[in-house]
Amino acid sequence: MLLPQNQPAIDSVFVYGTLKRGQCRETCWPVAPLQVIPGWVQGTLYGRDDYPALLAGKHHVAGERWMFELPLMPRVLSVLDDIEGTDGNSPDDLYHRHVVDVYGEKGERMGTAYTYFYHRDPLADGFSEVPVIGGIQLWPTDG
Repeated sequence: MLLPQNQPAIDSVFVYGTLKRGQCRETCWPVAPLQVIPGWVQGTLYGRDDYPALLAGKHHVAGERWMFELPLMPRVLSVLDDIEGTDGNSPDDLYHRHVVDVYGEKGERMGTAYTYFYHRDPLADGFSEVPVIGGIQLWPTDG
C-alpha cells in the first residue's frame, strides 16, 4: 500500500476485539510489539459473543494500539489480513483494512494506525450495537 508523499509510514495496528491482550487471538500476533497502548478510535462498534465489528461512526471505540518495528509491519499485516478475512479490500471480504487516527485516554491524538472495518451488514449477521458506557464502546461487554 503506497502512502501519499510526506506521510510517515504507519507502524501500528489498532485492535478492538479478539486480538487485544487477554482475548482469544492475542497469541496470533506474528511478532512481539514494541508497545501496546490503550486508546480509542472514532466509529460505531457492534458485537456478538464471538467477535466485534467496527463501522464508521461517531462513538469512541476503546481498544489497543499495537506498535511494531516498521520493517516488521508487512509481516504483521499479512497475518492480520488472513485473520480478518481481507484480500486487498476486495468486495467479498469480511473486513477491510483502513488507516485511522488513534487517541489516548485523555483525548490526545497518538497518531495513525491500521484497523479493520466490518464490510457487511452487522445487523444481518447477528450483531447488535455495543452500548455506550462512560462515553465509550468496549467489547466484550459484561452484559
